[in-house]
Amino acid sequence: MTTSVYLSNENLVVVSGKETKAGVSVNSFVTIPLFEGAVINGMIINDDIIRSNLKRLCYKGVIPKKDIKLVFDRSTILIKFIRIPKLKSQNILELVKNTFVGAAEAREELVYDYSIIKEENNKDGSNLILATAVEKSLIEEYVELFTSCGIKLSSIDIAINSILKFQRHCPNFKNSTFIISFVDADNVFSLLFVDGKYSFSNRFRLISERGTTVSTSEYQGFLSTIIQFNKAQKGNNEIEYALFCGLKENESLLCDELSSSLGLRVEQLTNCPSINIDTKLKNREPEIMKNLFAVANLIK
Repeated sequence: MTTSVYLSNENLVVVSGKETKAGVSVNSFVTIPLFEGAVINGMIINDDIIRSNLKRLCYKGVIPKKDIKLVFDRSTILIKFIRIPKLKSQNILELVKNTFVGAAEAREELVYDYSIIKEENNKDGSNLILATAVEKSLIEEYVELFTSCGIKLSSIDIAINSILKFQRHCPNFKNSTFIISFVDADNVFSLLFVDGKYSFSNRFRLISERGTTVSTSEYQGFLSTIIQFNKAQKGNNEIEYALFCGLKENESLLCDELSSSLGLRVEQLTNCPSINIDTKLKNREPEIMKNLFAVANLIK
């Protein structure tokens, strides 16, 4: 059994389960609402609140003391997709570091990592990787926080990589052309997949109150931007549908309104054949789908 933890701007999310051949199985799911401003854009502002909740979940046996997989999201994370020759891990890390050398000069100390997106049987033995760099202080802050609660992290991953792993692993998303958007407070993170391959991602900030007519126009605007981007690539793959994770109750009509205005099937991700949810949690399936970062992080 694996335990995944995700700290959003609004909730502390804990999911336990395991990777399966068909996707992911979820055995337990807990969310703790956070006070506004406790976490902002992946940065912990009020560590006392987070620490208190983590210790309470440990005491209740929801979070074990070791082998915890943490996933987080932050707009300042640097990412780049690179095709590389067959290299040793250390050499790949050096290549990743050199890739971000320009950006690193304007930032504090960074740590670097990569994930192999697809093993390909090319004649030159090359692979596509997701290269990433993030502030070292942020990683240290997460490690120190969990350590202070007696919790040992086994891995720290970024949200986009967890979704890429999930998309590659789950048959119903493998060959589709679609948009998936994650809404967390007033932040929207959207990814475009074309014929089952990552194409583009962008972030938007909602200015107006969610659930209002004005916010619907904002959602329509950023989805239109992605649709136009896809058309500009002059490929033959039209976007089949758009999915949302994280919508609020007062946004129940949003998908229908966007479907009508965009001429595109727009839906909330309320269930997924690739995610097998324990019977006792079935009534919480829509809520679990809103926290796909944490669920997808169960995949190795």
